Amino acid sequence: WTTGWHDANQRAEAVIEATLAGVPLSEPDVARTIATALPNDAELVVAASMPMRDLEWYGGPAARAHANRGANGIDGVVSTALGVALAGRPTVALVGDIAFVHDASALIALRSRDVDLRIVVVDNDGGGIFSFLPQAEQLPAARFEQLFGTPHGTDVELLAAAHGVPAATVESPSDLADRVRSAGPSVTRIASDRIANVEVHAKLHAAVAAALG
Repeated sequence: WTTGWHDANQRAEAVIEATLAGVPLSEPDVARTIATALPNDAELVVAASMPMRDLEWYGGPAARAHANRGANGIDGVVSTALGVALAGRPTVALVGDIAFVHDASALIALRSRDVDLRIVVVDNDGGGIFSFLPQAEQLPAARFEQLFGTPHGTDVELLAAAHGVPAATVESPSDLADRVRSAGPSVTRIASDRIANVEVHAKLHAAVAAALG
């Protein structure tokens, strides 16, 4: 039984790696890259919804993280990461754009604190998890965006800059890994498209199913 699960895990990991190598930097790849690049002396705090799921599904054997869940799932995630970092260890936070914007007050006076916090923001301008649910296909696009997509149009880099926190957008796993390994405080943004993200997940699920079939 144990050998069978171990073998299945190895096959799944191999096809996940191969599939992600064939597409541009995606949300699953962000989670996997962070899990792999995270320094041994660093902590990882991951937000609810898709970041948490992507780390669990695609982070691989290196994945480890702190997580909490507020009343709305994303409450206070950046503040939680700041609290972990204030304990004295380098800390990476993997969050979605809504979680980041929702808790932007955690950035106040961040530059004046003696803290190494490296925030990675997956920016798909809305609530990405809802694109996986039935309402994404059953509602007209405009109505879905109003009720579930909830695009906010916030410029993540400018929001960080308003608090004096250095920010940059990256487009490759290697650049993301470099940012994860570099001392903070910092904000790293990865642009994503919610529809394309659903397609990447479907491709990964199909590849794993085929490998284990």
